[in-house]
Formats: sequence, C-alpha cells, structure tokens
Amino acid sequence: MSGVRISTRFIKKASLTRSTKIAFFITAVILLSLILAGCRQTGAVQSRATAASPPPVETAGLRQHGRVTASLALVGDIMVHQPQLSAAYNSNTGAYSFDGFFSEVGDYLRAADLTIGNLETTLAGRDKKFTGYPQFNSPEEILPSLRDAGVDVLTTANNHSLDRGSYGVLRTIKHLDAAGIRHTGTASSPEEREKLLIIDVQGIRVGILAYTYGTNGIPIPHNKQYLVNILDLRQVREDISKIRQEGADLVLVYPHFGVEYRRIPGLPEKELVEQLFSAGADIVAGSHPHVLQPMVRRDTMPGAGGLFAAYSLGNFVSAQRGPYREAGVILHLKVEKDLATGKVMLTGAEYIPTWVHRYREKGKTMFRVLAVEKALRDYRQGLDKKLAPTDYSMLQQVLKETTSLLSDPDAPAIRHM
Repeated sequence: MSGVRISTRFIKKASLTRSTKIAFFITAVILLSLILAGCRQTGAVQSRATAASPPPVETAGLRQHGRVTASLALVGDIMVHQPQLSAAYNSNTGAYSFDGFFSEVGDYLRAADLTIGNLETTLAGRDKKFTGYPQFNSPEEILPSLRDAGVDVLTTANNHSLDRGSYGVLRTIKHLDAAGIRHTGTASSPEEREKLLIIDVQGIRVGILAYTYGTNGIPIPHNKQYLVNILDLRQVREDISKIRQEGADLVLVYPHFGVEYRRIPGLPEKELVEQLFSAGADIVAGSHPHVLQPMVRRDTMPGAGGLFAAYSLGNFVSAQRGPYREAGVILHLKVEKDLATGKVMLTGAEYIPTWVHRYREKGKTMFRVLAVEKALRDYRQGLDKKLAPTDYSMLQQVLKETTSLLSDPDAPAIRHM
C-alpha cells in the first residue's frame, strides 16, 4: 500500500462548495476501503513448516530483540491395528477415513510451529492388503487426516518399516510426498538418503534424523541399505556432523529402541541416549516401548549435554489395550535462537496428557485421541456424550499415572487445559 497515495491538492480549497466537499470525502473513503481490501491476505493458508531454503522473513520486533523463537510439538507412535481399520472403513463407499481419530487434539497440534510424529506402519496400497499386527499396512487416507490435524513431519524408521518389503518403503514415501508431509528415516535411493531433512521454522533451522534398532528380522535387500536408517552410532555421528555443516541450528534425533511396555529405560537405553548427545544431538525423542517413559530437561542439569531427552513418547494412537498403552502425550517445546551468536536454547517444555478413547457409534467400535484434562472437564460439564462413567474413571487414572511418571524436577511441566 505504500505506493498508493490519495491526493486532492489540485483542488483549490476556496472554490469547494459544501456539497462538493462531501462528495469528495465519500469518494475518498470508498477508494481507501477498496485499497485496504486489496491488501488483505487471500487464498490458502501456507504450511507452518517451510523448506529450509529460502529462510522466512523475520519480523522487525524479533530482529530488534536479536532473537527468534519457535515451538515444536512431538507425539509418539502412530499405529493402525485391525480394529482401527474396521473403524475407519465405510462399507457403503468402500473408502477409509481417519478424520475423527484426531479432531479432538487438532488444536493442540496446530498450535505449534512444527509437529512431528512416528509413523509405525507402511502405506503399501490396497493391493498389498491392509493388515494390522504383526505386519502393518494401512490406507494412505490416514495422511490427510494427520496433516489436517497439524502434523508436519513423520519419522519412518522403525521395526515395521519393511513389513511390505522394499515395495512398501517406496510406496510409503510416495504417499507421504503426495500428501505434503515431510519425512525422514527411510529413503527411495542413495541420493535421497544423503538429503538430510532440515526445516526452517520461524528462522530456526531444525534438522531431524531417525533410526531404528532393526526391522523385526526382515533383512534389508542387498545393496539397498539406504532404504532404512539403522541405529548405528558411527552413521549417526556422520549424519549429525553433516546436518550441522548444512546449517542445522537444532538437531532432533529419533531413535526407535528400548524394551516394549517397560516404563523405565534400562541402562543400555540410557547409555545410548548419552552417546547421542555426545555425538551432537540437541533433542532425543525415543519410540518403540509403546508406553511413556521419563522425560528430562537437560539444559537445567549442570554439565549435561543436549537440551531435552524423551526416552519414549508412548503411543499417540493405536488399538493396544492394557496398562499404560493407551496413554501418550503431546510434548510442546519452545526454543529460542540468539541471532548474534547462533546459539539455540530451550525456553519452555510442557506436555499435554492424551488417551485413546474407544467408543461405540453406529454399531462400530471407534477410536479418537483425547486431551485428558479437557475430556475430564467436558464429562463433568456434560459436553461430551460419548464418554461413559468408566471412561471418566480411566481418564482420572491416566492423568494420575502420567503426572506421577513425569514428576521429576527436571521433567517438563504439565500444560493444564
């Protein structure tokens, strides 16, 4: 608008009648309104996570303070078991939809500048048959539901990466690209394996790496080691060094490791996390146990490397039942970069407890992820008719267990709803 000017200097003030003045005033107001309307933003909203190059324009206020800030949301394992396939299937149309799975937590995922989760299934297509455990293959329709809920990045290195062989890896990557979701952990070629993922988030270049301890005994095809990132410390060190050289300000490492259903990490897991920090990781976010494990702010610990460790983020969505397997968190981290020094600091860490709710609707068992505290309040106020008294008791139990597990002084704080 700076190039548009309204001028009446060619009109001599002494020669204007009262009616003429009013007419010019009305004309000027209309013209100004049209100009302002033309300056309003139109069209589709742009993704919150943009490619690392070119960097976004920083606001004047942030530049004046010499810093930029960004918020990250991390969630755990995204799994699709057979009961979830049945819930998502529409027998009338033959199509799948997962929209209701994530609609209750979308606001909390979209509130972050960058949201990341672990996709623990393949998307190999209907012709390879959709199945749950023990070898997963899920409809690609889950991706737009995740994207619309706010997920920007999915890690793909886990013990189920090869459940449909190399074909499944390639089809999964193809569907992720088509859905506009960034990914890391598997690759379709040696060249793609070397293109490490860096995303510019509000002026902070975030590098994301993902690795798995193995692939459930399914061998990686000969001469195709690029398909899946195996958790090899030598390779991890090389990747962290390379991603730093390519300009990453902050490095997140996602190891798929540990012992399933164990709530406390063992000594091998603790030692590996220390080695990842020694290799240059800033944030470690673990997966595979399918239950929550402790989380620690490293920046508050004298002499500790890195910024934050989450040994296991638990399940975000699955059909697993039993103690602790239905619970997870949305972990919100806030980071700040000093523009003068390039140093990145952790300035906030909070978590939102979540729970996978099973309920009956139209003769089917359905699934949805709930924010625990909000769900408790909605039940008490009669706002959520899908919740039964038994659900309310389970929500109370999940809240108690989650806050007890994350009660260490160096743990993140709960974000109350």
